[in-house]
Amino acid sequence: MDRLTLVWPVVVKVRVTEEYKKRLSAEIQQAVRQLDLQMQHFEFRARRLVAELEKQNPQGIPAARQQLEQERGRLLEARQKLVERLKEVGRLSPGEEVIHGQVQALMELRVGDCWQDLSGWEIVLEDNVVREIRRAERDASGG
Repeated sequence: MDRLTLVWPVVVKVRVTEEYKKRLSAEIQQAVRQLDLQMQHFEFRARRLVAELEKQNPQGIPAARQQLEQERGRLLEARQKLVERLKEVGRLSPGEEVIHGQVQALMELRVGDCWQDLSGWEIVLEDNVVREIRRAERDASGG
């Protein structure tokens, strides 16, 4: 065998535009609103649970409250992360490239190929259009 097809990771980057910032901000704001609704439902269920425990099992209230506080903390932390991400989006500059994710590509490896040449490919999107397929820039250490 003198060749082999491999599945290889390829980084997908987005070139920031005003349209990208608007779209991403809107998505994050929608996620914040959704999380706010989840928090409202959670608070309603929590009050109902505590009221039921007061009637049926008062000694279970401390453990239930501890669990409820953990869940409340998890929701608040998730909301704070979204708010921070929204601030980060506001600081993005047009033309800047940010990592969007990663995809898998089929790469053909042949006997005699340089192993290092397989790695480091990037796809650059701008407003949902592929603008470049390129080799990633390597730092001075070669990595």
